[in-house]
Amino acid sequence: MNRRTARVGWVVAAAAGMVLSCARAYDAQTLYNQLQSNDLEERQDAADKIDKIMHEGHYDVFVRDALGPVKTNRVTSLLYLSRMPQPEARAALRDFLRLDRRSMIPYNPIRMKPSTEETDSRILVAHLIAESGGDPGATDALLEGVAGQPADVIAGTCYALGALRDPKGVPFLATAARHEDVEVARAAAQALGMFRTSEAQAALKSLIHHPSQEVRSEVLSALEIQEDPAVVEILEAMAASDPTPELRASAMGQLGRFKEKSPVPFLIEQLKGKDDNNRRAALDTLRLMSGQAYGPRPESWARWWEQNQKSFVGRP
Repeated sequence: MNRRTARVGWVVAAAAGMVLSCARAYDAQTLYNQLQSNDLEERQDAADKIDKIMHEGHYDVFVRDALGPVKTNRVTSLLYLSRMPQPEARAALRDFLRLDRRSMIPYNPIRMKPSTEETDSRILVAHLIAESGGDPGATDALLEGVAGQPADVIAGTCYALGALRDPKGVPFLATAARHEDVEVARAAAQALGMFRTSEAQAALKSLIHHPSQEVRSEVLSALEIQEDPAVVEILEAMAASDPTPELRASAMGQLGRFKEKSPVPFLIEQLKGKDDNNRRAALDTLRLMSGQAYGPRPESWARWWEQNQKSFVGRP
């Protein structure tokens, strides 16, 4: 090694050492405590130091504390880490999707506020990544090593995939929807509702005859935020055959929001059935959609539909 090469190596090592020593000079827990101080100057000083950490890219300060014993600090550190744009910081945040970084934290990752109920930390991380524009490597990091894990881990993975909103996660969710554990199936149904793909809709459809009412209820909740007329078929199937009257009525009510692929003929057919709950729910939905006050006789509605179906646009 010549003298010039040795000098370059020394300069690089020295610079790296300076960065590390600078990062070690900050202690996140101390700064968080100072942010709660009654002393205004102390609070401002802590805020300034945190801004400096973020600006200079010392992401390891937050990584250390996100792995620490204080659960509330883990949340705070993940939130700060997610606001750092540096590639190294983004990669560090993505690593918190990995199974070996999983922990339970007292935080609601959807409402973004503290909670007495603890949740899987990967859900919060996935939400933060999605909110900051996504990460092409996030789904792979999240799913690595998950196969064969206990039901609570798989359920947490499903919720995280829903929060991440990357369609690459749909095949895993479709498989999880068939899991024997009810909580996993519920989590998969809820997460599938975040996607607008035909694969996600097919997976939701596979759950409409699930033996658990809770799972079928999650399917209806997932369909409630779907706008694709293709889901009309799924709602009609649940409205006609679900064993729970409340779920049949809920499915019937959801049909009222669709203008394309109109469910009016299906609803008229329900007026002819023997189930009082179905007839009542179908009548309520028809009245809401049409603005008409016809009674329960299907003949009246059939005539109205024959006269208006070409111009009918539905009502919100």
